[in-house]
Amino acid sequence: MPESTFVHPLFGEVRFETRHDYWKRGDHITFISGFDSADVTPIFIPQLKDIPGSNGGKLRFHKRGQQQLLDVFHEIEAQALLRFVKTCAGTLNRRLRKPTSGALSKLPSNHAFGIAIDMNEDDPGFGDSVAPVAPIFQKYGFMWGKSFNDPMHFEIEKFREA
Repeated sequence: MPESTFVHPLFGEVRFETRHDYWKRGDHITFISGFDSADVTPIFIPQLKDIPGSNGGKLRFHKRGQQQLLDVFHEIEAQALLRFVKTCAGTLNRRLRKPTSGALSKLPSNHAFGIAIDMNEDDPGFGDSVAPVAPIFQKYGFMWGKSFNDPMHFEIEKFREA
């Protein structure tokens, strides 16, 4: 299995290996050191309970970012913007990045760290329809994937420690 080291801006140096014995786009990864997968724990987001793909609102997210995610969806609901969240493609997925260009990436996805969420992936604009909620995500320390041609994607850029 290929092994690699990556310096993550939030977690520092991590070492990981892929499932296959060659580099494969989006391949499953396992962390060897530098990241504790046990820090990605269950979270219930009540606003997502009826959203297809959200597992009834039960997702897995990094414990340091759970309150941020809860605050995002609380504010989305308070601003009557839940109608823009049509589906949830999930959070935790221990894999390599899958650039929208189709290129091979040898870097772990932020989904592997449990700090990313995808919504409305089946939209014709690959999630463009979530644009009205993007400012709320950004307010709570998330980066919007539109900046790298992945508008359905939001990832924590900075933890907001309580």
